[in-house]
Amino acid sequence: MYASRFVYLFLLAGATVSGLVGCGHKSNLPGETGVVRGRVIYGSGTIPEGSSIVMLHVKTGIPATGLTDASGKFAMEMRNGSDILVGDYVVNIKPPGEIGDEVFVISPATVPDDWNKVPKKYWNVKTSGETFVVDPGDNFYEFTLTDK
Repeated sequence: MYASRFVYLFLLAGATVSGLVGCGHKSNLPGETGVVRGRVIYGSGTIPEGSSIVMLHVKTGIPATGLTDASGKFAMEMRNGSDILVGDYVVNIKPPGEIGDEVFVISPATVPDDWNKVPKKYWNVKTSGETFVVDPGDNFYEFTLTDK
């Protein structure tokens, strides 16, 4: 009787610990992951510090974002972690600064000054034409902007 109670408590404790710790999967993403670090290059320099690099996973729509530093370097995050879902992405850039609620048409004349330091086509994922493929493991993304 005591032996069966001991086995029951042992199994219950094991199930509880498994539930709390998980099965070793380190992210809450629906698939294999990698890590993405990179750098933005534009002309002979880079873009404004604090620009957001936005990568949208083509199959799931889950976004990954990273902020540029003064040298254009960034590290992507997805769901508050460094694990990024493996797969194809479309990419755009949101420069620092907010567009006012009174603006109905986004144009170089209606955006904060820093936005005009990034070619307009990169402001929108539909016009940027930029794509990136995340593979398992470490990925380096050298994002070179053009005016064309």
